[in-house]
Amino acid sequence: MKALAGLVCVLMATATAAARGEDRIRDAQGTCADGLTVPADAGMRLAVFARPAEVNLVGTDTREIRVTCKLDDEDRANRVRIRYYGGDGKGELAIKGGPNNNVRITIEMPHQTHLHVRVPAGAVHIKDVAGDKDIDVHAGELTISGVNPGEYRSVDAEVEIGEVRAKEFSVDKGGFFRSFKRFSSEGLYRLDAHIITGSIQLN
Repeated sequence: MKALAGLVCVLMATATAAARGEDRIRDAQGTCADGLTVPADAGMRLAVFARPAEVNLVGTDTREIRVTCKLDDEDRANRVRIRYYGGDGKGELAIKGGPNNNVRITIEMPHQTHLHVRVPAGAVHIKDVAGDKDIDVHAGELTISGVNPGEYRSVDAEVEIGEVRAKEFSVDKGGFFRSFKRFSSEGLYRLDAHIITGSIQLN
């Protein structure tokens, strides 16, 4: 009887651990036709790998990541595939496929989210997101709104061909291999932005 009771306890513990694991690990898929919403906690690290598009990353008061899209050809929205995989404070969001142009993607997330973003071409706009930012766009533009210099311990913004404008840092540079670097003993976050051809604006 004691052996049976012990076995039951082990099985219950295993089931509980598995359930907790399911809470931590999430794998979800969708398309731009219906969007995608998954739970998320503030302070998480989110990696975004998006197809060429206009990508808007917006901080909100909700505890979720919500992806919505707009296409000129709505009949092809189901061809843009969305997949999210994450757990233990980290998440990865991949958006692939669909028509070659005129795709606008909005990704909502908790205000405090650390971002790692890779987009081959297009426009990336970040608003109301507090956290580390590591952004790389091959060709296009990056705009980060609401930049408070006191929040960043390091800033490194670089374009190989194009311009870097940072209003709060009194920076306005254009041409070849233009960059702006700033380091501080204070501040919580790190900003690292790189564009091969295009523009970076920190407002």
